[in-house]
Amino acid sequence: MKTVFILGAGFSKPAGAPVQFELMEDIINLRNQDFDRQDTIVEKLNRFEEFLENQLYISRQNFYQVTLEDIFTPLDRCIIDNVAYRGILPKDLKSLREDIYNLIVVALKERLDRHNNKGYIDDFAKIIVAEAKKRVENIKRDTISILSTNWDILLDNSLNDAIRNVYYKNNDIDGVVDYCCHVSSYDEDDVKIKPGLQALGEGKYNVKLLKLHGSMNWLQCTNCQRLYIKFNNKLVDYRRFGNSKCRHCNKNYKGNDTSYSLESNLIMPTFLKDLNNFQVKLIWQNAGVELSEANKIVFIGYSLPYADFELRQLLSRMVRHDAKIEVVLRAKENLENDPTYKRYKDFFGKRDIVPIGNGVEHYIETMTI
Repeated sequence: MKTVFILGAGFSKPAGAPVQFELMEDIINLRNQDFDRQDTIVEKLNRFEEFLENQLYISRQNFYQVTLEDIFTPLDRCIIDNVAYRGILPKDLKSLREDIYNLIVVALKERLDRHNNKGYIDDFAKIIVAEAKKRVENIKRDTISILSTNWDILLDNSLNDAIRNVYYKNNDIDGVVDYCCHVSSYDEDDVKIKPGLQALGEGKYNVKLLKLHGSMNWLQCTNCQRLYIKFNNKLVDYRRFGNSKCRHCNKNYKGNDTSYSLESNLIMPTFLKDLNNFQVKLIWQNAGVELSEANKIVFIGYSLPYADFELRQLLSRMVRHDAKIEVVLRAKENLENDPTYKRYKDFFGKRDIVPIGNGVEHYIETMTI
């Protein structure tokens, strides 16, 4: 039996993470925040608001209602086709897109830094790690994995802490968070971060966390495509306000003037998502494998939005007909009439769909694997 959890923004919502419409409000409100590099952020925010008002033609009082898909999709289409958007040249569109990207990252970071309500995520991580750890005794036992559409690293950190602290023995770490792609540690001396397959080969265990849209603790080399990670730290800040370089390329190509910079590979909300990145393709391919092996799939905090057509097609293509589907809903009663539940029923057809009410925290309190 194998269980696959699929997590959306609602999973992190009780811990303080915003859902998309709240993120737009957080971005606009950055003007009133007090943090480092405030002048830089306000400059980017001015440019963003000017674009919303003068190009998208949205009144200021309606800024909060704009969806990120409606912002990024026209930008991405023009950038891909190398055409202007209402007089804004493609090179300037790329710069604007980067500004908006920066604002999203800062807004998300600021909100998460103000909240510390992740006890239920810690509990979830301990349950997942306890189940995954059984692979130490039986390497063929592969009964659990997590697919997430979230950028935040609340769960990443909780899983890592559970592995390193709760299940620490003999002065050795016997498990790793496995992003199902090839990773390197951002800190050169941290040998406890390694690819999941390497950990399995060493007789350890892996906790699979496949982040379909990237993660705030990832940076990628523009040359060799290595993915650097660090826990309890949002590495995108290094990219935006730092000067991170790929230590391997700088060593291997010493004397070359080329700068091998590290960049974030977060996938933005857009109807034109680019999934061609080498590491991203690995994650999505492995996600398909996980879904094909699942006897039970549990959706937590994910509304199955039509905009996520890449994930919808993956689910349609890879989920078995006999798989049991559980959907965790916020509603406490009349679950059969919940619009999210109806969307799942329409999508999965004749499969067994089980609605579970009272939200994510209550589900974790009572969950069994």
